Amino acid sequence: DYHHPFHQAVSDALAQAQARFGTALLIDCHSMPPISKRDAAAPSIVLGDRFGSSASPIFTDRLEALFSARGIRVARNSPYAGGYGVIRHGQPARGIHAVQIEFDRRLYLDEALDAPGDGLESARHLMASAYEALVEEAGALPGALAAE
Repeated sequence: DYHHPFHQAVSDALAQAQARFGTALLIDCHSMPPISKRDAAAPSIVLGDRFGSSASPIFTDRLEALFSARGIRVARNSPYAGGYGVIRHGQPARGIHAVQIEFDRRLYLDEALDAPGDGLESARHLMASAYEALVEEAGALPGALAAE
């Protein structure tokens, strides 16, 4: 009752965006538990593009650079390469891209990971910056008219 209609609506919206702008991008955000509490080198954000099959690398490259420049450890495609959403909707050859972003809950929740924490506002600004960067990249793709 929900799964198929939801993904059909996403497909329709992406097709409309692609027809209007020449390119479309699905940003599939998820909340992940901390990968490791003991490993300071563990990523706080994991970008998934199915190893380049669901999106042009310009999107994951830009996101990785943006997050890294803010001191956030980033991994690509491991341990999350992108799930059903990016598999189903990402079709870069048709101008429809899909990137999954996994956020460590410690970035925006309290220490118990069960309520908003001090990092919530920073996380919101981080996502706004990511969105703006992705819109810029989408507009630079061949065939892109403009992006909003």
